[in-house]
Amino acid sequence: MGRLLFAILIVAVLSLNFQAAPATAEWTVMIYMNAKNSLEPDALDNFAEIAGAGSTSKVNLVVEMGRPKQHLTNNSDDWSGVLRFHVKKNQRPIPAEAVLDVSASPALSDMGASTALEDFITWTAKAYPAKRYMLVIWNHGQGWRYQAAPDGNALVTAAKRSSASHGMNVVQVDNVKKLTPPVGGFRAVSFDDDTKHFLYNSDVQAIIQRTSKTLGKKLDIVSFDACLMSMLETAYGLRDSASLLVSSEELEPGAGWDYNYFLIRLLRKPAQTPIELSKAIIDGYKRRYGDYRLATLSAIDLTRVAELASDVSDMADKMTSAGEDEAAKIRNARANLVSYGVGDGLLTSVDLVAFLQAYSALTTDPAIKSAITKVRTSARRSVLVNYASSRSADEAGSAGIAIYFPETKDTFEGDPYHQGYIKTNTDHAVSFVTEERWANFLQTYLAL
Repeated sequence: MGRLLFAILIVAVLSLNFQAAPATAEWTVMIYMNAKNSLEPDALDNFAEIAGAGSTSKVNLVVEMGRPKQHLTNNSDDWSGVLRFHVKKNQRPIPAEAVLDVSASPALSDMGASTALEDFITWTAKAYPAKRYMLVIWNHGQGWRYQAAPDGNALVTAAKRSSASHGMNVVQVDNVKKLTPPVGGFRAVSFDDDTKHFLYNSDVQAIIQRTSKTLGKKLDIVSFDACLMSMLETAYGLRDSASLLVSSEELEPGAGWDYNYFLIRLLRKPAQTPIELSKAIIDGYKRRYGDYRLATLSAIDLTRVAELASDVSDMADKMTSAGEDEAAKIRNARANLVSYGVGDGLLTSVDLVAFLQAYSALTTDPAIKSAITKVRTSARRSVLVNYASSRSADEAGSAGIAIYFPETKDTFEGDPYHQGYIKTNTDHAVSFVTEERWANFLQTYLAL
């Protein structure tokens, strides 16, 4: 009897150990949903779309949702703070349904801090392991984020300056005008209005590099449900730690992605490849917006970005040394391009291929023409899937990947984040700026 009891205990212990190890799914989709800002209502809508699909044994849908102290909603179940959800079918985003509340930890509840994003990724990968991982950094909107002055007063005086030349806009929040800087593009993302902190792209890059080492593999997809992130600068920073980038060249409409569309398709085919999932995301976005406004979304092969960046550097060298006659042609080509975010006063990024096409039609320099052809080929290879509304395709020539290219020195200096494109800058330095030579060209071209 004693031996039998001992054997039963051993089996029970082994069973407990097996149960403690989480099963490995096909995909874990991690959504860092920073709604601690004016996007709170959109977050609730997107969460409902995610819950319309719900996690299964093959697909984990994990959301970290942050909601602000001052709500833009008026619901009986409003709450503030940061909660983590393993989203089940038709689940509601309420504290009782969360698997973890990190609100009490300042380091983890500040969604504009590196610690919070890094902990979310590593915690999720440990709690919900999978063969493939996708990270969504959610902070979409109209390119602007509420930010109060340090003393809590509105910066109305500064806001009287031209929005076009200073890259700023005035919005109405709680009946108070407040100055809000643009977020997105080559420099920053994810504003937390409660803390007034945000993530620089260099922070995101460093976090994903560290977490990919912890996982022992690249993230399969890094994506931004946010404005203006499909840039060569963004892709270059992620080239060694992720395989695909899904993001928009243009401002995103408030409703953001159609999560239910692509997640339902992922549940139907859990073993699909990263490019298949990326295509489903973009198909859903196209289905939602069609030819509405200036919508764009693309998937970029990050394994090809180093080659593209090198080709851009070689072309930049030739453009820099070509002389004033060639500079006049470059100015002419740039003047005919539509910048992304122009509706909100942003004038600093343009479609890379659109610039190449415009410039190629003007230059007669054979070396430069050859360099342009090489960059165009690399860009086409890098962009695997691209959606652009007819208006965005016609006006901006949206081919899937943008580059920082302010038209004038005044435009450059009016960009709140322009220091990131100064070659000697060391404050949250942009890898593409420091390691490649497009910034050298801009320094000469803009007479900085």
